[in-house]
Amino acid sequence: MAKKTQPSGKSLVIVESPAKAKTINRYLGDDFKVMASYGHVRDLPAHDLGIDFENNFEPVYEVLASKRKVVSSLKKLAKDAPTVYLATDLDREGEAIAWHLVSALGLENTPTERVVFNEITKSAIQEAFSHPHKLDMAKVNAQQARRLLDRIVGYQLSPLLQSKIGKGLSAGRVQSVAVRLIVDREREIRAFIPEEHWRLHGCFATDPATLDKLSNAWNKFLEKSEKTKSGLTVKARNKWLSEHECLYAELTTLNGKSFKPTDVKEAREVAEYLGFVVEKVDESDWEAYAKLQLKQTAIIGAIVAGKAPAFEISEIQKRRTKSKPNGPFTTASLQQAASSELGFSPSRTMRVAQQLYEGIEFGGSEGPVGLITYMRTDSTHLSKDSVAAARDLIGKDFGDKHLPAKPNVYGSSKRAQEAHEAVRPSDVTLRPADIMAHLSAEQTKLYGLIWRRFVACQMTPAEWDSTSVLIKAPTPKGEAIFRTSGRRLVFDGYLRVMGLPDTDDVVLPALSEGQELGMLQLKPEQHYTSPPARYGEASLVKKLEAEGIGRPSTYAAIIQTIQDRQYVELTDKKLHPSAIGEVVTDSLMEHFPKVMDFQFTSFMEEELDKVEDAGLEWQDVLSEFYIPFKAALDSAGANMQRARSQPSEFICTECGREMVYRIGKKGRFLSCSGYPNCKVAMNIDAEGQPVADVVADEPCPLCGKDLILRKSRIGPFLGCTGYPECSHTQPSDEQGVPLKKVNEEDIKETCPECKAEMSVKFSRGRSFLGCSAYPKCKATQPLPDGVYVEKPKPAEAGVRCDKCGRNIVIRTGRRGPFLSCSGFPRCRNAMPMDKVDHLRALEEAGEIPEAPADNGKTGRAKVEVPRDENGKVDYAAMGPPPPGFAWTRTGRPVVETWPEESLACPDCGGEVDMKTGRFGPYYGCTKFPKCRFVSNLRGAAKKQAEKEFPTAPKPKPIPTDVPCEECGAHMVIRTGRSGEFLGCSKYPTCKNSQPMPEGQTAETLAVETVEADK
Repeated sequence: MAKKTQPSGKSLVIVESPAKAKTINRYLGDDFKVMASYGHVRDLPAHDLGIDFENNFEPVYEVLASKRKVVSSLKKLAKDAPTVYLATDLDREGEAIAWHLVSALGLENTPTERVVFNEITKSAIQEAFSHPHKLDMAKVNAQQARRLLDRIVGYQLSPLLQSKIGKGLSAGRVQSVAVRLIVDREREIRAFIPEEHWRLHGCFATDPATLDKLSNAWNKFLEKSEKTKSGLTVKARNKWLSEHECLYAELTTLNGKSFKPTDVKEAREVAEYLGFVVEKVDESDWEAYAKLQLKQTAIIGAIVAGKAPAFEISEIQKRRTKSKPNGPFTTASLQQAASSELGFSPSRTMRVAQQLYEGIEFGGSEGPVGLITYMRTDSTHLSKDSVAAARDLIGKDFGDKHLPAKPNVYGSSKRAQEAHEAVRPSDVTLRPADIMAHLSAEQTKLYGLIWRRFVACQMTPAEWDSTSVLIKAPTPKGEAIFRTSGRRLVFDGYLRVMGLPDTDDVVLPALSEGQELGMLQLKPEQHYTSPPARYGEASLVKKLEAEGIGRPSTYAAIIQTIQDRQYVELTDKKLHPSAIGEVVTDSLMEHFPKVMDFQFTSFMEEELDKVEDAGLEWQDVLSEFYIPFKAALDSAGANMQRARSQPSEFICTECGREMVYRIGKKGRFLSCSGYPNCKVAMNIDAEGQPVADVVADEPCPLCGKDLILRKSRIGPFLGCTGYPECSHTQPSDEQGVPLKKVNEEDIKETCPECKAEMSVKFSRGRSFLGCSAYPKCKATQPLPDGVYVEKPKPAEAGVRCDKCGRNIVIRTGRRGPFLSCSGFPRCRNAMPMDKVDHLRALEEAGEIPEAPADNGKTGRAKVEVPRDENGKVDYAAMGPPPPGFAWTRTGRPVVETWPEESLACPDCGGEVDMKTGRFGPYYGCTKFPKCRFVSNLRGAAKKQAEKEFPTAPKPKPIPTDVPCEECGAHMVIRTGRSGEFLGCSKYPTCKNSQPMPEGQTAETLAVETVEADK
């Protein structure tokens, strides 16, 4: 037997993404070949639970269908490699990917090493490869336990919700708890009862001699401010006060006691003691709290000098304060800062951070350069080298005053992995201004944020002179004390880098104790306590982190998932629960209180941490969770009530039947219980009250009936109440005001980023403004308020479709004009412009079919189904179905019994045969497209057809780093009837799609992903 020779090829290095591979490749030399696995290569089965409960939770893994070619290619390379280096990410998931690679590539008997690095720089890469190690199975088991926990919850709870509540619903161990947070907060807001209180503010002149002059100037300033769009802002008011050396103070103490009036009577009495003459008191109902009968009250009047007491400064308190810099970024704090300062969603932040971590091309021979350290971390730890580099830069750029004597050190949470570092620049000497020419706009913003935070965290505190002023005046009720304060920056410290905060501080003039003041204005104001604020994306991340729910690396995916599932909606940057989200949360809270408990969810995260620390067996964690979960699941299956319709107090206006609440794709609505005989339906508000239709001022120009406000996926519009007999529509704004039609050339707007001209563009029915410098500048913005532009109709090409006979038109796509059938979407025939002569030749040869009678209209004719007095289908009145068919409730033929002989088409008499579509097998006429008869299957026939014609599993979307032009999220590769295409990962919230770029494949576009809790 011949002796096996040793492999003589290059050492193989496997990373997760091609961008990272390209950056690393130049540091390792010719003895290494760096390849990408494109994220996970193995996972649990897509259409099966994949967990053997009887065999100690043994998982069943399989190679992903989309990664079979990648695995095959890596196997060949590994076969000839003397050593295989697994250089996936340094977190739990990266460790698990490396473990899956060993199994998928059969590396058990191949020399295999594990290398990890926190940043993609030459020194970090060389250090990692000089100290390789073996796989950390504790990390692998912790990630495996998390994955199996999420699979158990997702695959066993989701079907229950779909059967009891509605189709398309899902649940998850962490996602459902995140939704609960938002639902609980919304209910706190609804249950909140405001409490009334009053505040008295005074505006004072520091020189009583100038009182009359300043009083006139102050009143003119107030009148001018009230006419502006934003009204009187605190910033504008304080600017005026600073320029005129005036003070604005609040009455805080009366007769030695805290002044907190709770009604208008007490506030008015004290105001009159201070020289305020009341002209009138306005009172109106507060619409937002009409049920509580709360009133909004305003005291109208002015200060009369002769009645005002003497005001003087009783005390001036001065002190020096310091503000320290925040620590370097963790994943969670980076997402919060990017949301509040840059307006980035967490998913967008992580996508851009991934690009900065993997490397940016600077041109020349250097190749890609990794700009930041690993962005999935919960640690604020910084390496000694990075701190030394930051301190060196601070000393050179800002001087010794801005450099503390010792490095600043920041504490991390108890769960933080101190082996990791905080998110920081890989090379602090790469200043944002120096490299912005090589970065996109969003990369520049995020890198600048990270760079400034890192440099600032090693600088000295900022110092302020803070001054508090007390103003006293005698009144019949005792001495009144007004209080005001201001501060002045005396040393900028870390603010030299971070920038001065946008504060509303007043610059106080020179003051002395005993100084007399004159009152310009006294303003009694009614206030009510405010309900708790709704969560935004940043505050939800902060709450999840504080409660210990999930891991920072999964927050972005969790928040994205609950929006994609339409459990919550992002409106005005606040997260609102949908009706479906509330129903699902209530059902889960009732039957699975432990799964939905915050402390239990946090406890499970701690258990997973113990697995990683090798202090706990991962099977024990699963067993502890699964035993009570299975009991609750069985109980819920028997006892959970269906939530598809719920009684209401409202009566149908047309038939007098009771209205019920139902759940649809867009949430809850009111529907007549007599449906389908009576089809009255109404939208409802958050409290379940019917929302009246908004009727336009002008009637329908075609039939004279009312136009009402409706909404579609592309926005609001006015639709005729005579629909479907009259289908007139008109674009409108959110209030139902018709938009004015304008031409493209009438809109003159300048790009806010590059100052180029903006032009009107169209995408999926929407019109918007896009920069004419695209693709160099990808800035977009909505059309101006109150106008719309109608998309030009496609021009006739003068030829007919060779598939259906309809006219061919010329449409314009991202790659220019092309030929398309006018029958789209029923006929999707499309071809290049140079096919016109070919179609003319077919027309002359008589090979073009006749166009169908529907002239391109989609949909089938409505069938009137006879019903009995109870509203049920009267099958006897419908007559016998065609041979081999049965009737559906909508009066359509359906195949119910597997036919022994061929079926005849009920429409044309031709033969009908079995076909396979997106939704499984069906019967269709063989004379298509002249005859378009189709029939579904049900019962025994459907089961038999699914056995003989199984539907291929739908490929999972493959993530890419291509940004969506409409919403900024990343695009994913999907597979449709015409092959692969790019679609927005936020679908169905964003339905943008585009063809695959020329010369690109799924393998070249795919990037690594971080799997979130389902």
